Amino acid sequence: MWRDVEVLCGCVSGRFRGSGRGVGGKMNTSIIVTLITVSGGIMVAALTFYLTKRHEIKVGWQKQKLNHYKVLLSSLSDLAVDGTDKEKANMNFSLAANTIALVAPQYVISSLMTFHDHVKFTNPNKSQEEHDRLLRELLLAEKDNLKTFDFHLIGAAPNKK
Repeated sequence: MWRDVEVLCGCVSGRFRGSGRGVGGKMNTSIIVTLITVSGGIMVAALTFYLTKRHEIKVGWQKQKLNHYKVLLSSLSDLAVDGTDKEKANMNFSLAANTIALVAPQYVISSLMTFHDHVKFTNPNKSQEEHDRLLRELLLAEKDNLKTFDFHLIGAAPNKK
């Protein structure tokens, strides 16, 4: 019976019984292949888990950024609508502008501050053209072709009561 085990393990002499090593203490090739296969599987699983988790975090961060931008644009829209509570709209815009700094890169924040400096109530030199240009730059701060995009805020008429 031991002779069968020795042949299966690749052992030539009885002194290496059950060790999985062949002549001279060399490890059997099938055991090496098995260890490499198992190690490779574990490494692939760990790498897949890491990359998946990193992607999930990136997607979550992008959703959070998108939500902040939606709130900012919504607050800008509230300011453009006639008949809305302007004090509340200004408060919402202030909150949105201040919280966008949590997720926006510096060039977006700079564009937002430039837009705000133009539209704030203490600016005596307001113009619709400059307003639209600064708003366009704010909305497309990450785009290269700013000149091909034309946009201005759309407001609704006040409710007649």
